[in-house]
Amino acid sequence: MLIVKLQGGLGNQMFQYAAARSICGNKPVYFDLNFLSSNTTSTNTLTARHFELAIFNNIRFKTANRFMKPLIESRKVFYRYLKRILMPRAVFICQTENNEFINLQAITSPAIYLDGYFQNEDYFKPIREQLLHDFKFPAGNIEKKDAILEALNPVSIHVRRGDYLRPEVNAFHGTLPLSYYQQAKDKLEMQVSSPHYFVFSDDPEWCRLNFDFLGDKVTIVSEASANTWEDMYLMSLCSHNIIANSSYSWWGAWLNNNPNKVIIAPDNWFVSAKTDIVPLNWIKI
Repeated sequence: MLIVKLQGGLGNQMFQYAAARSICGNKPVYFDLNFLSSNTTSTNTLTARHFELAIFNNIRFKTANRFMKPLIESRKVFYRYLKRILMPRAVFICQTENNEFINLQAITSPAIYLDGYFQNEDYFKPIREQLLHDFKFPAGNIEKKDAILEALNPVSIHVRRGDYLRPEVNAFHGTLPLSYYQQAKDKLEMQVSSPHYFVFSDDPEWCRLNFDFLGDKVTIVSEASANTWEDMYLMSLCSHNIIANSSYSWWGAWLNNNPNKVIIAPDNWFVSAKTDIVPLNWIKI
């Protein structure tokens, strides 16, 4: 049995599922949804999220009941007694804020609880084909899809502002300066000819006012859709990607199946916290 605590938005939940899937084979992953259901109101430091992986019909999962986590983690006498009887070899894995890499493949316990973000491709790179199957987006007519497919060299640009502008959130995540996108454009055009830029943002008006340096081959795509996955899907259809310091556009780029794709990512993902989230074959600025 493998239980993973889901937290954060769609991109983070995908990281957590991918890490869990990498070590549980074909067995269902158990999702602990208690954190999501207990934090339904946004605060200065936390953006409320809900369970978003249900959009992927190929994911095999079950919902963990509320006793599973304390049975594995709790130090209370009652739960320790039950654990010795029911799950004597159960292991609780908690990743710290330093985002250290944990060798999950070395864990042989039949019962594992994962608590962390696991934002590193090395957790699940060997099962890429499995994840491409699991993370198959719903079918449907999506605005801008045809424009992307018809463009010669479509390039997605993701600009995340929104909750990142709140002082408490900004102190941890930061927001990327305009110079990052200007440098990314110059770097990309050294390798890609005649790009058409598709800009995805939760602040499209800010992009219209500031992204004139992209020229006339640009389409501003708003995140107005009620379906939070649609922009990620559209990003994955682009030939190349310039991403933000966001797990959302990280997955849009990772799911891009162009074998010759150029992906540009920020070197400073967080203000000060360490992370190995950017794969080695992506360009960092």
